[in-house]
Amino acid sequence: MFTIKSDYELNKTDYDRIIECEKNMSPKGNKLKEKFYAAKSMMKPFGLGYQKIDTCPNFCILYYGEYANFMKCKTCQHALYKLNIGKEMTLVGDKKLRYFSITLRL
Repeated sequence: MFTIKSDYELNKTDYDRIIECEKNMSPKGNKLKEKFYAAKSMMKPFGLGYQKIDTCPNFCILYYGEYANFMKCKTCQHALYKLNIGKEMTLVGDKKLRYFSITLRL
């Protein structure tokens, strides 16, 4: 379910709704966690985390390795961060890639 959440860019509310429907269709006595945070906390002991890597919104480069300190895309000149205006003005990464290391899963 975490892979589906990531593949389809579902938010936590959507994930909870899908799990609720699946729980209703499953046999009684199943141990499916009803909320995203409960399921996420169940996965922590396995050590199957992921690494967030900033990317260009046009998918030109990953801000990783030799490009980690760049503030603009080398190809399309798009800025790495967008301005988030809320309670405080902060810089937020425009797009992120979540890298699930295969070696940890083997």
